[in-house]
Amino acid sequence: MKRRFENVVCVITGAARGIGMAMAERFASEGAWLACVDVSAHRLATSVDVLQASGAQAKGYVCNVGNRGSVLTTMADIQRDWNAPVGVLVNNAVWARFQPLNEIDEGTVQRMFAVGLQSMIWTLQAVAPQMASRGGGKVINLCSTAALQTMPNAIVYAALKAGVMGLTRAAAVELSPQNIRVNCILPGMIGTPTSIGQFDDGVISERLAKMPLGRFGDPSEIAALAAFLASDESSYVQGSSMVADGGWTVSTN
Repeated sequence: MKRRFENVVCVITGAARGIGMAMAERFASEGAWLACVDVSAHRLATSVDVLQASGAQAKGYVCNVGNRGSVLTTMADIQRDWNAPVGVLVNNAVWARFQPLNEIDEGTVQRMFAVGLQSMIWTLQAVAPQMASRGGGKVINLCSTAALQTMPNAIVYAALKAGVMGLTRAAAVELSPQNIRVNCILPGMIGTPTSIGQFDDGVISERLAKMPLGRFGDPSEIAALAAFLASDESSYVQGSSMVADGGWTVSTN
């Protein structure tokens, strides 16, 4: 395994489980100094223990990423603790609820957008100056194929993820002069309990039947794509939305 992130501070939000944890493991395997951010102190402590036991240089930071003050404080703490500016930021945190239109309430909308979209504005505000001070950096925002091809009961989620794509493109343009690359990943159906657990067996079987590759994705596959976007091997990729869905969105089935 290449060690492309040796002595680079890599921040991952929503790092305590699922895709976030898979990303932490991947970046750790390539020498990163891991700053794992999550709102759950218990899950975060457990995950950081696992990472450290494997030899990773990792620290946990409890943070409500939907709160600007909390984010600014946390990112400053990360720079102080590692004595180095952030070089890679992965905006992975999300909170989602799928409901029919007539059941959507104001609290749900506010929380989903605070955690899944506004948080990216706050993290960018906090880390862009750090990245500029080191000569540049990379930002990877986690989006979803729901921004392209959605389903019933996903009005808020689809709008949220479409916003992530727009934010990514705009940030890429604004931050390019500071040598900060900003891209996003659009995962499809990934085999995590959180993702698969929202569907019954019938829906899962139907989706698998229409999947060109015939399987759901593994979190490690999304982590590998994030590592590519965070590395210099993707040096000419800027403002992109990279789909990783096993062919779901291009299928004609």
